[in-house]
Amino acid sequence: MSDSTEPGLRADATASLELTRADLGFSAAHFGVVGGRSERLHGHNYRVSIRAHGIVGADGTVVDFHVLKEALRAECALLDEFTLIPTMAPSLHVDVDGDDVIVREGSRRFVLPRTDVRLLAVPNTTCECLAGYVLSTVRARLGEIPVRLQVTVEELPGQGATIVE
Repeated sequence: MSDSTEPGLRADATASLELTRADLGFSAAHFGVVGGRSERLHGHNYRVSIRAHGIVGADGTVVDFHVLKEALRAECALLDEFTLIPTMAPSLHVDVDGDDVIVREGSRRFVLPRTDVRLLAVPNTTCECLAGYVLSTVRARLGEIPVRLQVTVEELPGQGATIVE
């Protein structure tokens, strides 16, 4: 017999799950163009974390940790050890010519092997844009799971951006 003073979850209880683990992330090269100034080509060991907010289901979960972790790992693996090129950057001209990707920015010209590049439909490769990209690709992978997602991408510990859907 249950009475209303018994501890436990309400039927409409909400919770947030968080995955912030040292093994979630990717290493990649990039350069950003911020305020009209272009960075040198460089790289980071990006750390990625995710939060899922939603109603606790009858099984006592918001979303299965394993499902969330595998979706995030799969997306990070697609970026790992590549040069990230934003295809929507107004100051970049990007061409794919056979096995090469040619990127022009101002007086600079990069020719990179196509197999070493990830062309991303983003305006820049800042932490903000990368977090938005990862959030959208993880969401697509998860489908219609009824949770709100939040993704953080850090280029250094304590230096990054968070995007919330």
